[in-house]
Amino acid sequence: MEKASLEKVTSFIKTICSTSEFDLVDIENSNTSNSAKFVIFIDKDGGITLDDCVNFNQLINEAGGLDDLIDSSYTLEVSSPGPKRPLKVLSDYVRFKGRKVKIKLLSPDVLSSKKVFVGTVEDVIGDKISINDSGKIFDIKFGNILKANLNL
Repeated sequence: MEKASLEKVTSFIKTICSTSEFDLVDIENSNTSNSAKFVIFIDKDGGITLDDCVNFNQLINEAGGLDDLIDSSYTLEVSSPGPKRPLKVLSDYVRFKGRKVKIKLLSPDVLSSKKVFVGTVEDVIGDKISINDSGKIFDIKFGNILKANLNL
């Protein structure tokens, strides 16, 4: 599948999320020579149940038009992001304030030279996330985050 088609599918799913209680966390896409597979990860306040996944799949079907965006046969799965859910947007850190996270940086922290932090989200101010890692507070710029997820 072309990148442009994946972007159209993502836009389509975001539109459905904007009119529902669900948040789009991520879309994974894999392709074979004659078909595509999409795994749509959704979340909402309070977490996701199997019924939520079924209901979101029904919302996609009711909206119609997805077939027009995908130029091959496809499989669609709707799933919870799981307990180690990725943190993709700044608002995720606000939502999970007080929770333990693991953050990998693009470039090392200037003060500590660390590239990986495991700690609790203390605060989010502007584009900086304050993390309590082993009793020390570190301010991490959102733009310097390579990957982050909740950590059990």
